[in-house]
Amino acid sequence: MDEKIPMPTGEERQAAIRRIVELNRAEQRTRRQRVPLSVVFFGVEDCLYLPVLAALLCLIPGAAAARFEPVAPLLFLFSPALYAALHLLTAWKDAASGVAEWRRSCRLSVCTILALRMLVFGGLAVIVCVPADILLWLTSGRSCSLPWMLGLSFSSLFLHAALTLFCLRYRRGMVLPPAVWGVAGLLLLIWERGGELLLRVPVLVLFSLAAAGLAYCVLTLERMFRYPNRGGRFYAYS
Repeated sequence: MDEKIPMPTGEERQAAIRRIVELNRAEQRTRRQRVPLSVVFFGVEDCLYLPVLAALLCLIPGAAAARFEPVAPLLFLFSPALYAALHLLTAWKDAASGVAEWRRSCRLSVCTILALRMLVFGGLAVIVCVPADILLWLTSGRSCSLPWMLGLSFSSLFLHAALTLFCLRYRRGMVLPPAVWGVAGLLLLIWERGGELLLRVPVLVLFSLAAAGLAYCVLTLERMFRYPNRGGRFYAYS
């Protein structure tokens, strides 16, 4: 005797489809929210310690140089140094060790990893900049106001970070931003009136430039998080 297999009605099929869609969305949200730093920095942990250690060790000769040299060009040159070193070293280590190829096979987008790294690098750079500026302010005999020095450091850091993201987005090379900043900083150091030129920039202008650079970084990183599968150009160098 043949038995008829019960078939779901149209409403039951639609309900099942909705449940599957909701489960997929919940899984994606959970996966986006639970990204441990061990995954973000897997294989490049040593590239985090070395630049931070080097930055701390450079504070001593930098503080000594601030007693004899104009402090403004030093701040402009070295404020984004930690950020640039972290970014370049981790990118090089990814490419050299083959970890970048492994990440391309994972569900976690390399664009998301890059955005998370940028956030961590920026946070570390800001944490280091504040005590470094205070130390240079004290050793230089308080020749400049502390808010002005902080404004110069933040504007240099965030504009450099914005230029880095811009170059990554349009495939202009990851070495271009530190090269531009290095040449500009060295020219300000060599030029006798370089420090005087920077001192003429009002503190309000410096903080406005810092806010503009930070806003561009936030918008770009937010776009990278929102559209992680469109980030091929951001990570094309790896």
